[in-house]
Amino acid sequence: MARPPIEVIVLGTSSAAPTVRRGLSATTLIREGETILFDCGEGTQFRMLEAEIPRRKFHHIFISHLHGDHVFGLPGLISSLNLGQREYPLHLWGPRPLKKYIDFVTNWPRPTRIGFDIEVHEFAPGHEGLICEAPEWTVTSLPLDHTIPAMGYRFEEKELPGVFDGAKADALGVPFGPERKRLLRGESITLDDGAVIDPEALVGATRRGRAIAYCTDTAFCENAIRLTRDADLLLHESTYGDEFEEMAKDRKHSTIRQAATVAKEAGARHFVATHFSTRYEFPKLFRAMEKEGREVFPDLQMAHDLMRIEVYDREE
Repeated sequence: MARPPIEVIVLGTSSAAPTVRRGLSATTLIREGETILFDCGEGTQFRMLEAEIPRRKFHHIFISHLHGDHVFGLPGLISSLNLGQREYPLHLWGPRPLKKYIDFVTNWPRPTRIGFDIEVHEFAPGHEGLICEAPEWTVTSLPLDHTIPAMGYRFEEKELPGVFDGAKADALGVPFGPERKRLLRGESITLDDGAVIDPEALVGATRRGRAIAYCTDTAFCENAIRLTRDADLLLHESTYGDEFEEMAKDRKHSTIRQAATVAKEAGARHFVATHFSTRYEFPKLFRAMEKEGREVFPDLQMAHDLMRIEVYDREE
């Protein structure tokens, strides 16, 4: 049986400053009712309201880096969660000095009484590897190449057991109950008539989990490719077109062609370009930029605010 899709909602798609049509960086991932937020630029909570994003199971925010267009939405969001009488903890993940920033915004101009715990998990520059593990998924990180420490993230579901063939089990006389659970755990069972049933006879191959990579802000780098390897979806900053390649290099950003190259070399199934310079509000420039990306990754999608993407199980 196919699982419900993971829904990714791109809340903000502009780089550095908002425009009339584009807000600042923020993306949500919703999996089976649980909401995870990547970055929280100014105005994020407004976009969350527009998108009708549930907060009931909202526990984690992963911050890529501490430039304002990725974190200035945190004070307002925390304040609103507090006014809503939230009681369960909020976990914030990101590079140093994230904790110092949160301490400042919750204590200026005087200490704010927060009715829930804010757990800040911060990491030294260059940190890589597993940073967060839940019962059914993990988030790993690799350092990106930006003007200040920046972290790229990979959300990945844990492997699932193979599909149990109930009809065949019925035909073989396998009773309902503990015996079927043992088969799902990979154990052989013996029926009352002495027949031995091995799990391979009834349980399909282990199914891979879905993986989503989030890479911003960064120049073109090998770590982005590593983080994206065989991912179902890549969201990668695409601040500039080819004509500003030198500017991208100087400012440690990516052109859309470079971002598309990451997707192609990593073998990503889908690539969504985001984090566009405000100069690309002009349709002619935007179309030219999109064309450059499609020359490398033909099926790319250009993100827009409130864009929804559904990530389904991969057909093996």
